[in-house]
Amino acid sequence: MDLRLKKILVVIMSVGFLCALLIVAYVESGKLRPEKRPSIRISKENRYCIDCHKRKGVAPKTIEQWEMSLHAVKGVGCVQCHIDPNIPSEQASFDAFKCPESEVWIGRHPTPKDCARCHKKEVEEFTKSKHAYAFYLFANADRAVFEPPIATRHGCEQCHNIGNPWPDGSVGECDACHAKHRFSKAVARNPYTCGECHLGPDHPHIEIYLESKHGNIFATFGKDWDLNYSTKDQPPIPIEAPVCTTCHMDGAPGQPLTHNISARLAFESQSPWSFRPVFFKEELGSWQDRRARMESICLNCHARDFVKTYFLIADLCNLQYNEIRRVFVYWNKKLTANGLVKRLKVGEKFFSNPVINGWDEVPEQLMYHAWHHQGRRFRHGAEMMGADYTQWHGIWELQHMIVEMITWAAEHGDAEAEEWLKSTDPTKFYTYKLYDFPGNAWGINTEQNRLPYLYKVFPDYWERVRANVKYAYEQGLLSKEQWELWEERYKKKDHYLGIKYKTPDIIKTYREELKKDTEALKKQAVKLNLPSPSFYEVRH
Repeated sequence: MDLRLKKILVVIMSVGFLCALLIVAYVESGKLRPEKRPSIRISKENRYCIDCHKRKGVAPKTIEQWEMSLHAVKGVGCVQCHIDPNIPSEQASFDAFKCPESEVWIGRHPTPKDCARCHKKEVEEFTKSKHAYAFYLFANADRAVFEPPIATRHGCEQCHNIGNPWPDGSVGECDACHAKHRFSKAVARNPYTCGECHLGPDHPHIEIYLESKHGNIFATFGKDWDLNYSTKDQPPIPIEAPVCTTCHMDGAPGQPLTHNISARLAFESQSPWSFRPVFFKEELGSWQDRRARMESICLNCHARDFVKTYFLIADLCNLQYNEIRRVFVYWNKKLTANGLVKRLKVGEKFFSNPVINGWDEVPEQLMYHAWHHQGRRFRHGAEMMGADYTQWHGIWELQHMIVEMITWAAEHGDAEAEEWLKSTDPTKFYTYKLYDFPGNAWGINTEQNRLPYLYKVFPDYWERVRANVKYAYEQGLLSKEQWELWEERYKKKDHYLGIKYKTPDIIKTYREELKKDTEALKKQAVKLNLPSPSFYEVRH
């Protein structure tokens, strides 16, 4: 190749490299460029409001937000949401005020009734969901005794007002998810929107989601996803892992879009007891119908046997929670009956109902948190693939709370508790009946070298568990399909538990290496004795 040709190739390669750099730079800078504004329609009436707000500097950012909305593209503006033409102007809204710059009466807070003029189906679905369920119907009265009402205003109510009942007869807060004026579907779909309320010690759903593989994928790739898509026609899921709405609301092949977040939930796992829902059963169907809806979403990504197995284990965790709950109720009732725990009383009404919660004495506090905090985390972690919340933030803390409660009873003279405290039998920690499942949803275990203590001391362990699972099925708490799946696992439990298989040879190597590590640990830490005394020893 002569020198001239080499120069030409170098120039071509340089130009190509430069073009590639320019393309990359353009794409990356696009992430920093202002979002392209859509072409919008502004009526004469809306133009008057917009120009006045901009001129006087009254909430001008809300105008910008609206200008980026689909409402603005379709010509839906200020007067369509804030003025009701069907009612005399002086009664335009329960919170009406006269615009100081015009003769128009304004409704300050558009309600779901206003939204229903265009979004009737969505509002009807929302109204029959637990999001819309009025908070005061199930909030125990203890909360009004235990904390000052002003704290509740900016505490409980900021989230629970998503079910606010309005004077016009409608219920809910659409803008709790669809942020005001832009009403973006992308904002409503972002898991952090749900995480505004679904977080913290009592229902850490955003934390559980981010811990899960679903959340891990979202954290890695979610910044590149366009969440502003439509699922009305049940298209294939356009993102590679689900966000909250994917499972609970969005449409997908085999499942229509819904604004009823209860439509796919087959267990009430936030209440003091887990139970199969009957909320609007005439319209939403049985718990099996609700589960089928959720499974149809999962099946877009997961194999059928995994979906069925995972949900069965999660359901068994819900049932197991009830047996743990029964322990807290038993001790609180007993301690109340023998006078060791006393009820608060206002007039003729007793607060701190021992079956629900309590505040002023240790057993009551433990029972409340065993439901409202640790018990929810145990159940919700099991349902949402949050292993750490099922384990360390859930069942492990529940077990500690049982010990603390019975210890308190023993210290206050309860004979049964004293006997329990003196016992050295490890089975004392299982003061409740058990559910179990051979193996797991991901494959078989290899438990021949780590069989749980109960498996060893109770030869009839699985027969006992089988009787409990069968009884739950007979009571309608498990489906026939779930019972048959459990039975299939039970018959092949030696396979699914890995008991029938030889220990891999590498385990022997691990044991030898562990011995070396143990010796190093003893030398470097356990038996290490520094030459100087502690400063406390010197002074005493």
